[in-house]
Amino acid sequence: MSCRHNILCVEMPMILNIGCRVHTTSSISQNAHAEVADDVLLSPSVPLTSIQGQSPVWSLSLFSRTLPPNMLTSTEIIIFYKYVRISDPVAFVAWQRATCEELGLRGRILIAEEGINGTLEGPTESIAEYESRMHGRPEFSDLWFKSSPGTGEAFKKLIVKLRSEIVATGLPKGCDIDPNVVTGKHIGPEELKRWIENGEDFEIIDMRNDYEYAVGHFANSRNSTMANFRDLPKIAAKFEGLKKKKVLTVCTYGVRCEKASGFLKQEGFEDVYQLHGGIGTYMKQFPGEDFLGSLYVFDGRMTEQFTSKYMVIGECTACGSKTERFGNCAWHDCHKQLLICFNCAKHEKGIWCNDDCMVGAASGVPVR
Repeated sequence: MSCRHNILCVEMPMILNIGCRVHTTSSISQNAHAEVADDVLLSPSVPLTSIQGQSPVWSLSLFSRTLPPNMLTSTEIIIFYKYVRISDPVAFVAWQRATCEELGLRGRILIAEEGINGTLEGPTESIAEYESRMHGRPEFSDLWFKSSPGTGEAFKKLIVKLRSEIVATGLPKGCDIDPNVVTGKHIGPEELKRWIENGEDFEIIDMRNDYEYAVGHFANSRNSTMANFRDLPKIAAKFEGLKKKKVLTVCTYGVRCEKASGFLKQEGFEDVYQLHGGIGTYMKQFPGEDFLGSLYVFDGRMTEQFTSKYMVIGECTACGSKTERFGNCAWHDCHKQLLICFNCAKHEKGIWCNDDCMVGAASGVPVR
């Protein structure tokens, strides 16, 4: 069931994440796909053909590891969450904002009484200091930071917000899921790999949004078809026939599955698991295997990949060609993210996600 394809994606703007730290500077293009060492900078000078035997897409320039620090700055992206009671969320928001501003970090952090959910980017040294300070707080001493190489441009600014939930579920007030009370059993990437290779009888339910699934997903997994996670209450009825089967929920890096798997259990699903660390952790451990396409991420990179040897599965909404470029539905009341290839991008103001949005755009009156 493994997937090993030698097809190079040439469309999606991103820096390839392959488990090593790729140094970035402000002069480096964000649009690059290459399997490179950690002393390589991506720039538009030397044809990529000599490295990968592919048509020139971007290029590589080699730089010495001994360059002065002011000429080469390593950046890092961390994703983290924890469901834990925050006694004073307002004060914690202020602490997070002050700490991140002091360290020069940008990104998005959501804080609620139920915990924290964040993604940050910054210089490697600043990220390490942030992690140290968080681990110094007793309630976060075991916080797992999932790291990827940065681009220096993943976020334009720092946002720290107080919310009622760290992921919005759409469940009625008083019916929310507490993952510390009910959640699916965690399995790691190694265990999932064994399930796949041994032909275990189980179903993967992808708990991400439909546009995330469109650009990449596990082979033979089930699309939840959620427009956003607030559609979670609709999931139980959609997968009613799986209540007695072994079910594995997956999402980007785990935060949504803590609640999604718990919700399935609460709705009577008998054998529910979740992928510990999410899809990204699996892809880092088994790059180019079992997961088709790229991993959608909620920052300026748009997608994340851990090998150059993968198959592009995303299809342009307008022409059907393979792509990993995202645009938006032209109807201003919708503005949903859509896959729109570079060739069709010039017509983006006339591309809608469905007929209702097309009619709405023409009449100025929402159909739904």
